[in-house]
Amino acid sequence: MPKLDGFSIHIALLFLITLLARPAAAQSTPDTEQAQTTTEYQLSLSTERSREGYFVVSLDQPPQAQLTLQQSSDKNFNKIDAEFVWFGDFTDMTLTGFGDGDYFFRLKPTAVTTSNVVQLQVQHYPSWQAYGLFFTGLFLFSILVVTLIGLHMRTRRQEVA
Repeated sequence: MPKLDGFSIHIALLFLITLLARPAAAQSTPDTEQAQTTTEYQLSLSTERSREGYFVVSLDQPPQAQLTLQQSSDKNFNKIDAEFVWFGDFTDMTLTGFGDGDYFFRLKPTAVTTSNVVQLQVQHYPSWQAYGLFFTGLFLFSILVVTLIGLHMRTRRQEVA
């Protein structure tokens, strides 16, 4: 049995390293943000219509400062429904868990960043189709399990005889 103290220390060090290991592009100070010129980012979506409730938002270039993606159900962003912090220097962000409806996304406008507005429509598959596929899969899986158990039992009986 491993020693609990050593294991706990290793987990704590791994957690600390994870917190401190941020890409340089994600770390910016207010002094460097003021010295930068305004950067126009182009947002794009992996799809304009999602049937599953998840999608990928992409930037045309790696972020140069800390960015925040804003979500709204209004094209003019009169009400911000949610904000997502863009972590690191990744150009893609996957978002999931969206219900039916129209969504608009943009980067939070600041003195150093602006972006275009992109629209997404989420329209899930009908319930009858989702349940139909689920129970069809369950039926096929059950047939597979029963067949495997039957063949296993037959092989065991032949080995004994």
